[in-house]
Amino acid sequence: MNILLRIILLTGVWLVLQVGCLQAAGCDSDSECEIEDFAYGVLSLVNQEREKQGLTPLVMASDLTAAAVLRAEELTEVFSHTRPNGEPCFSVIAEQKRTIGENIAAGQPTPEDVMDCWLSSPGHRANILNPDFRELGVGYLYREGEEYRHYWVQLFRG
Repeated sequence: MNILLRIILLTGVWLVLQVGCLQAAGCDSDSECEIEDFAYGVLSLVNQEREKQGLTPLVMASDLTAAAVLRAEELTEVFSHTRPNGEPCFSVIAEQKRTIGENIAAGQPTPEDVMDCWLSSPGHRANILNPDFRELGVGYLYREGEEYRHYWVQLFRG
């Protein structure tokens, strides 16, 4: 097991908090379209897994997506469920409703790769298959020159 996978699994198993991309009219650039495709690719893969378990599909929530994009940016500073300012990860979500959850990952270049990683981690898998969740936001950031280059966030809300 490489070090990246260990960090992700430890984060997923021990730090996944269970309390309780871009949907634009059009794309201004190829990279923006790729990010949107990646976000909806993750949503599709999440809903495929949920369907196998007889669970309600999640819908993309624009406010959660905006928060997830911000969290992906923050992961380049601190790879943690705690934000760089020391606040809990969920403080990024304005409307928390009942149940919320966060999955984070780094280093996976595609939606399929990141979903494989999350589904192999019990904590991440529990968030993906939580029957209380109804909405999802997906953040993805590619940053050349950063340690992992690819940063992913899923924010869930019930």
